[in-house]
Amino acid sequence: MTAVISQRARCLAAVACLCACGANAGLPAPVVSHLAAIIPPPAALGEWVPTEGPVGYVPEDLYEYLNGGAERYLSYGFRGLAHVRYQRGADSLACVTLDLFDMGNPLGAFGIYRSGFAAGEARPDWGAEGCRDGTVAAAWKGSFFVHAEADDDRPSLIATMERLVSHVCARAVGTDSLPAILDVLPKEGMLPRSERYVARDLLGHAFLPAGFLAGYEIDGANAELFFCDAGSGAAAADAIARLRVHHEKRGTIIPADRPPRDPGLRFSEPRLGTGTIIALDRFLAGVHGGMPSRAQDRLLVRLLENLDRR
Repeated sequence: MTAVISQRARCLAAVACLCACGANAGLPAPVVSHLAAIIPPPAALGEWVPTEGPVGYVPEDLYEYLNGGAERYLSYGFRGLAHVRYQRGADSLACVTLDLFDMGNPLGAFGIYRSGFAAGEARPDWGAEGCRDGTVAAAWKGSFFVHAEADDDRPSLIATMERLVSHVCARAVGTDSLPAILDVLPKEGMLPRSERYVARDLLGHAFLPAGFLAGYEIDGANAELFFCDAGSGAAAADAIARLRVHHEKRGTIIPADRPPRDPGLRFSEPRLGTGTIIALDRFLAGVHGGMPSRAQDRLLVRLLENLDRR
């Protein structure tokens, strides 16, 4: 409790410092101080001025700002947040909010972005990826995830929201490319922007670790491909055994006319369609959906070949 109170005191001190000295003054807490240099200085926004913050949050007190949503960000590696609310003139209901997150590494920033903000109008000029959906804009670059929201859809608010995101992405240091681990996913038939990183409980199973997924469409039929690093061959085999029990309860285990490598299983169930799951050393990989089994197998073989080269 003492550590949390001490951290909160540093954040409050940061607010006083920033309000007095401008957004580039820097936050005292080491974990969020670098975020201040990325936030637009007042001079860059004309008549728009901070009326709330910048306020810094760290893992210990993120729940105070994201009540009910903090755990998801923490699971993706959250390290710090700088929050600012901008206003022009006297209308307190005509504001734009900027939240700049340090997610610890590019994989965490990519993961949180794709987990809920990849829909909408794509903006490739914003960092590695960006989009706008109505009054909300989001982007990621390097270890940073940017989220901005306008109080309503007035053009002046939308323009300022977009300018904030563009400014932050231009100042943020980091890669503009997707995480290299995604290169193992086959490219043929992959649906645009369907790659995702799930920080834990892959496919909703508490016994599975973090993993990766992507959607595919071939000849009008769809499937989802996935893989994860279980940590060891024994752990991957144990996960296969648990998945067999799971699919037996919800559908049918299919005797394989072309047996997958051992350990592995084929299944069919109403929700997921048909699917195959295979263990390759420490990796667990699988595919499921409405796509014919032979097409699914081709995707899975390509994925396994790419994983085998790692």
